[in-house]
Amino acid sequence: MRALRCSRFLLLVCLLIGCTSAERLEISLTGEKAERLLQFYFSSYLNQEPFQVGVLEKKQDRFYLDLKVLQEFAPDLAWELHAKAAGNILAPESLQTVIQATYYHARNLPRTLSEFHDQWPIESPQTFEVHGPVTQYLRRISMEKNALHHAVTRFSTHGEKIIYDAGTSIRAEHISEGKVLETTAMIKRDDGFWDFATYDSTGALTSETLPSPRSLATPTKCAGCHLGTKAFEPEKSWPHPAPLPPEGVRKWYTGTQDQEVTDFFREHIRRSDMVLGIYATTYVSDLRRDHRAGVQDSNAAMLLRDLGL
Repeated sequence: MRALRCSRFLLLVCLLIGCTSAERLEISLTGEKAERLLQFYFSSYLNQEPFQVGVLEKKQDRFYLDLKVLQEFAPDLAWELHAKAAGNILAPESLQTVIQATYYHARNLPRTLSEFHDQWPIESPQTFEVHGPVTQYLRRISMEKNALHHAVTRFSTHGEKIIYDAGTSIRAEHISEGKVLETTAMIKRDDGFWDFATYDSTGALTSETLPSPRSLATPTKCAGCHLGTKAFEPEKSWPHPAPLPPEGVRKWYTGTQDQEVTDFFREHIRRSDMVLGIYATTYVSDLRRDHRAGVQDSNAAMLLRDLGL
């Protein structure tokens, strides 16, 4: 332990006095979402935009990490990444390993599901049920109805995007034979990204989902999907039935299947706020159904009028 502390101390001293061999690492992350992933990873620790403060730099299609600047914001992270680098190259797998080991602590996420519920209560839930690509289990997804309604009311002012307020939480219970086996959750951050958390059947914070059919690491696999552009079933085929994939059922059980509302929002394609579900689409489709049936309040009728639906 003493040797480890000494090594960390020496690294920080080296960075402070400008030992160039340790100052700069190339992160060998590629692909169209590489820059956004790096923004998410490092802003989780800095609470600032990492490219703006000089922690990260992009030259052509390559990304570089300035350890000397990083240690001013997150010295422990600087040490861990330096220790994982090989020849001043930081492989994506090494970066993800460090993120996995340190993310929950850096974000100060609740250690239990009950604490999570206390911090981000959903008092008036809008609930959706789906079989999708995340897990083979039924997912019962809940969010605050007012948060969803508010995001829809600002669709036009946000450039035809569904954008949720900071502090919005979305949680999904993974259910088999009536039992909740695990819970995944998202919380909207002030910087526009979302935090991710997974809780096991006892309500304890855990680093990955159950292997059903595969384990998904939190937050790296979560961010990989949510920051991407792929439209997942059943959302991409909605309101039509999703084709049956090799691994099992794909079905969205909740909400009126309204083709016009689906085409209006194109929520599953735009993915404006890194959210994969068609929550606004099904919510507004239900409002439209109730309006036609004459069982709707004035606020909902006004929303439909403002949307032109």
